[in-house]
Amino acid sequence: MGQGPSHEVRLETRVENPSNGNDPRGLALISAGRAGGHFDNPPIRALAEYLRDKRQLRVVTWNPRGMGQSEGGNEWTNFGVWVGDYSIGDYRRVLQESMARYVEDFPQTQDAQLLICGYSAGAIWAGCIRPMPFFPQFAPAHYILLSYPVDLTFLIGVHKTGSYFRGVEALVQGYGWEDLPPEFDGKEPDVAGVFAITGQWDAIMFHGLWAGILGGKNARNNLKHVVVEGANHTWDDKLPRIAEEVDKWLSSL
Repeated sequence: MGQGPSHEVRLETRVENPSNGNDPRGLALISAGRAGGHFDNPPIRALAEYLRDKRQLRVVTWNPRGMGQSEGGNEWTNFGVWVGDYSIGDYRRVLQESMARYVEDFPQTQDAQLLICGYSAGAIWAGCIRPMPFFPQFAPAHYILLSYPVDLTFLIGVHKTGSYFRGVEALVQGYGWEDLPPEFDGKEPDVAGVFAITGQWDAIMFHGLWAGILGGKNARNNLKHVVVEGANHTWDDKLPRIAEEVDKWLSSL
């Protein structure tokens, strides 16, 4: 299914609460990319620190399989990792565990914010994640897709590429993803917003086509897409723009 098989392995996971000691207002998860992607990549840290301290969220990140202290084969040794099956399964498991732990830590919580985020290939995985319907303590999710690798999705996803694109389309359209997990009974969950932010030098070849298709299917009117001038895939000197643009989007909702 679109959420991926479990094939569980131990993942090196980092859980961060607001640095001022306040109780968090919600939960954010950020998945890393591939080909050496890890939870200390500068774009991931920039987004994590903003969500942790400015938005006062609990932020959960993890190293992909085969990176850092995470177990399991990486994309070079396991085809299930290459096409994303295991990465999506890992995201779903970390999300469920994180939501359960949040509710346990803060049992009185209601309408907690939930942000499902990913950088690079991690944005592909995030677009295929749906929060489990048995956590009513959380408000509908916001999605942040940072540097979604449109031009490489065909190489990454292989035979699953179409499903990955349709997974994101369904977030803004409200239907149309054939791999929606069965627990949703064919109905896409509500989504508070979808923010796609990409650097100018990533927005080449098929990116404009992808953005146009998403915009044309935005029946829920919940999509915002930003291309940051001068930024590349690693963001480099444009790194502060990630927090700036995400803050503008969240503040506008």
